[in-house]
Amino acid sequence: MIGFIFGELNRCFSYFEAHEFLFTTSKPLYITIHSTMKKFNSSPNKTSSSLLIVPLLFCFFSGKVTAQEISILGTYTNQKPEFPNTLKIGKKDIPVTWDQTNERNFGINFEKVEVNGTVSLNGTKKQVKAIVWVLPENLVYLFDTGRANQKSEIFEAAKKLIGKGLLNDAPDRKVNSEKETWGYIERNNTNDQKVHVISGSPEDWATSFLGDDNDKDEGLSYRISLQPGTYKITAAHVPNSIGSFASWINIDKVKMSSKVIKTTVMQDSIHPPLFVSHDVRLTQPKTFTYETQKTSGYPNANVSLIAVEKVGSNISLPIFSPTGGDFWQKQSVTLNHSTQAAEIYYTLDGSTPNKTSTRYQRPIEIDKTIRVNAIAYLNNEPSKVVSQDFAINNWAVTATPFKLEGENDVKNVKLNWEQRQDIDSYKIFRDSKLVGESKGNTFDDYGLESGNTYTYYIEGYKGDQKITVSTSHQATTFKPSEDSFIYNNSNGKNNIKRRGGFEIDNNYFSYEIREIEKNVDGKNAKGRAIFEKVSANGLDKWTERELGFFPNANFEGVGILYNKETKKIVIVAHYEDQGGYTAAKLYLGQVTPKGKLETTFCDRPLGFDSRDQSMFIDDDNTAYVLSATNTNEDVNIYKLDKTWSKPIQLVNTIFKGQHRETPYLVKKDGEYYFFSSKASGWYPSQAMYASATDLSGVWTQLKELGNNSTFGSQANSVFKFGTDKTTYGMYSYHWGAQYNQKDPDGNYPRLLFVNFNAGYSSMEYYSKLEYNEKDGLIPVQSGRNLTMGRRVIATNSDSRNGGPENVTDGAAMNSSKFFKGTTLPYSLTIDLEKKARIKEINLSTKLMGGSETAYKYTIEASTDGKDFKTIVDNLNNWQVGFHILKIEDQTPYRYLKLNVSKIVNVHNNNGAEWADGIFELAAYGTPE
Repeated sequence: MIGFIFGELNRCFSYFEAHEFLFTTSKPLYITIHSTMKKFNSSPNKTSSSLLIVPLLFCFFSGKVTAQEISILGTYTNQKPEFPNTLKIGKKDIPVTWDQTNERNFGINFEKVEVNGTVSLNGTKKQVKAIVWVLPENLVYLFDTGRANQKSEIFEAAKKLIGKGLLNDAPDRKVNSEKETWGYIERNNTNDQKVHVISGSPEDWATSFLGDDNDKDEGLSYRISLQPGTYKITAAHVPNSIGSFASWINIDKVKMSSKVIKTTVMQDSIHPPLFVSHDVRLTQPKTFTYETQKTSGYPNANVSLIAVEKVGSNISLPIFSPTGGDFWQKQSVTLNHSTQAAEIYYTLDGSTPNKTSTRYQRPIEIDKTIRVNAIAYLNNEPSKVVSQDFAINNWAVTATPFKLEGENDVKNVKLNWEQRQDIDSYKIFRDSKLVGESKGNTFDDYGLESGNTYTYYIEGYKGDQKITVSTSHQATTFKPSEDSFIYNNSNGKNNIKRRGGFEIDNNYFSYEIREIEKNVDGKNAKGRAIFEKVSANGLDKWTERELGFFPNANFEGVGILYNKETKKIVIVAHYEDQGGYTAAKLYLGQVTPKGKLETTFCDRPLGFDSRDQSMFIDDDNTAYVLSATNTNEDVNIYKLDKTWSKPIQLVNTIFKGQHRETPYLVKKDGEYYFFSSKASGWYPSQAMYASATDLSGVWTQLKELGNNSTFGSQANSVFKFGTDKTTYGMYSYHWGAQYNQKDPDGNYPRLLFVNFNAGYSSMEYYSKLEYNEKDGLIPVQSGRNLTMGRRVIATNSDSRNGGPENVTDGAAMNSSKFFKGTTLPYSLTIDLEKKARIKEINLSTKLMGGSETAYKYTIEASTDGKDFKTIVDNLNNWQVGFHILKIEDQTPYRYLKLNVSKIVNVHNNNGAEWADGIFELAAYGTPE
C-alpha cells in the first residue's frame, strides 16, 4: 500500500486532498506531487536532459491500481506539446486534465520535463504523470548512441513527433557494409580498435554511449548521409575523466570544423554531458563521418547522443510585393527572389511551406484576410520561412439614430466612416439621394420622419474622381416605447435604474468585490471580500452575504458572468498582492447562487503574466479570456475549459509590442471586434479596435476609434443594451481624481455609444444618453452641430500641419489633420453663417502621452464679427485632451472665437508650445 498527499498551493488558497490506494506493477511507477521540470546533471555551461511523456494510468482490477505506460511524447523547443485528451483505462477512454504549462517550460533541447495530470475514476481524482522530451525543430537524425536493438525513450519521442522526416529508423546501429547510410563504424574487433558500447537505462540517453577508451589512433567515427542543405550536428559527450578531446567532420577525407573541448567530471556515477556542435553546408548529397578523438593520454572520447538538424541557410528570403498590411481592395501578391534560379513555395492555410506545398508560378489573388507563408529553395537548400498578413478591409458606414435635446422622437441619424488616405472628400447618400458632403468622418442628417427605415452609403472622391462606395447601413427612426432614465456624460451623474444581476429562479443575484478589513487569526487584515446580493426585483431591497475573504489581496477589472450550462456564476479578475503589481495572476471563481464560492484558478495563465483582462463568451458558450501580458506589451487570448474553470489553451497572441490595456471582445454579425486603450497611466488616450472572423487567425491592424482622447477617458468594456432593439455602449473611464491637477468631477465612467457594420466600428460622445430596457441606449445631442464645415480664420497658422479648416471638418482622431499656430497667442474665428443659441461646445486638443498638456484659453462670441463677449473663461484650465463646455449665455451668436494664450505641461507646469494642436471645435445648439 502506498499513501500519498496530492497538494496544490497558490497565493489565493491552500488546500490538500489525501488519497490512499493499492497498486501492483512490474514496471517503475512514476508519481510526482507537483508539476516540475526534471533536469539532468548539468555542466556550468549547458543543462542537458531529456523529455518523455509517460503518464501514470490507473486500471482497477480487484480493487488494485495497475500502472501502465502510455505513448512517449515529444515537442519542439519552446512549443507546448499536444497532450492526449483521454487515457485508456481498462476498456474506457477516461478524460485527463493536465497541469498548466506553456512553451517556456520546454525551452531546453534534449531536456526531460515532467507534467502532472489528473483523471477521475468513480468520482475520485487520481494523479497521473507525463514526461515530455524537448527536441530541436527540423531534426533529421537523432542517435541515442550505444542503444542498438534496444529501446530509447527520446528516440521514440522523436520518431512519433517527426515521422518520416527522421531518417534513422532505430536509436543506433553498427555499420556492417558500405551500403548502410548511417551508424557507428568499428574498424576491427581487436581490443585497441573496438568500439565499447555502454547501453545504460533507456529512460535516460546520457547513461548510454559509445566509447573508444582503448583506441590508440582512430577514435570514434559515425557515418551520416545527407541531401544538399545547411545542417547543425550536435554531439553530447559523457566524459569519465578530466581531459580534452578533438571533434570534427570528415568529408571526402578532409577535416572540417575541428574543435578541442576540455571536460570535467563530477563525483557521482552520472557525468554531465558536454555538447559540441558543427555546421555543415552541402551542395550535393554526401555520406561523411562525424569523428572524435582524445587529444591527450586520457581515455576520453565517449559519445552519448548525436543530433542532426537542418537549419536556415544563407539563401535569401522570398520578397513580397506588396508587403502585408491593411488594404481596401483585393490584392495581387507577387513573390520574387534575388536569384532567378530559386524556386518559391507558399501556403495560405497557416501551415509551414516546403516542396510539397504550392509552387509559386503566378501572382496570388488575395480577396480575404489571410496569412501567406513562403519559402525559397536554391539547389534544394531552403531559406527560412517568411510570413506576411494581408487584411482586406471592408469600407463601411454606420448609421446611428439619435435625438436632439428637447425632442421626443429619435428622428435624426449620425453617420460615421473611416477616413482614407486615398480620399479627400465624401458624398453622403440617403436612399440613393445625395444629402450632404464632408471632409471629415461624420455627418448628421436631421429632421427625418419618425418610424421609417433609411439606407445610407458614402462615396469617396479624390478630386473629381470617385474612388469607391461604402457598404451601406440602415437606421430606423422611432419614438421611445417607454420612459427612459438619463445618463449625464459630462459628469457621470445619472438616474438609471437598470435591473442588476442575473435573474435566476425568480430572484436577481448580483456579485461584487469590496475592500474590507476583518480579523484573521486574531489579527486585523485588509483585503478583498466577495459578496452575493439577492433581490426579488433586481432594483432594491437587496440582501447580502459574504462568500469569501482574501487577506492582503487586490482584485482589478472584475467581471461577473453566468454560465447557462453549468448554472453557475463565474467571477473573473486580475489578482494582485495588496499594494503590488508583480503577481500578475488571473483569478477565476465560481458559485452556485445561494451556494459556496469555489476558487477554480488563481495563477498566471499557462505561465504568462496577466494584468488587464476580460472574459468573452462565444455563440457556442465557449469562454475565452483576453489578457494583457509580457508586462502589458502583448495581448493573449486563452480558451477556458467547458466549465469556465481554468485556461487550457493559448489561442493567439495579438498586437505584439502595441502596449494595449483593458482588452475587450464583442461579436456582432459573425465578426469579432477587439477594443483596448493605450497604456497611458491615468490620462486619456486614443481608443483603438481591430476585427477578425477567427479568434486564432489574422486580425486587422489596430484602428482608431472615437477621437484622439476617447473623449477625455480610457476605453474599457463594451456592453449590449436593449431587449427589442440591440444597442452597444462602452464604459470608458475618466480618471479625473488621479490627475496632477485634479478634476473636481473626480473619477467616473463616460458612456460612449458604439455601432458596428461589416468589420467597421464607430464610437461617439453624446452629452446625454437615455436608457430603457426595450430600446436600449438612445443618444441625445445638445443640439445641431453648428460648426461642421464652417469657415475658420486664424491670426497665424503653421501650414505644415494643416490649415484652420481642420478645426471644423468633424475629424478628431489621433491621425486626423489638426491646426497648429506659428506662435502663441493665436485666435481662431468661426463663422456659423447664421445666428444660433449655443448650448454646448466640445474642444479636442492634441495629446502627447507622458507629456500631457493643458490649454489656457477663452472663447468669445459675437453677433456681427466685431464686438465679442467672453462666454468661456478657461485661462486656469487643467483639463487634458477633451473639454465639455456648457454655455449658459443663450444670446443668439453668429461668430465664435477661440483665443489660445498658453500651453502647459500638466506634470511639471513648464510651457509646451511645441505640443500645440487643435483637432476640433464643435458647437451644438439651435439655429434661429
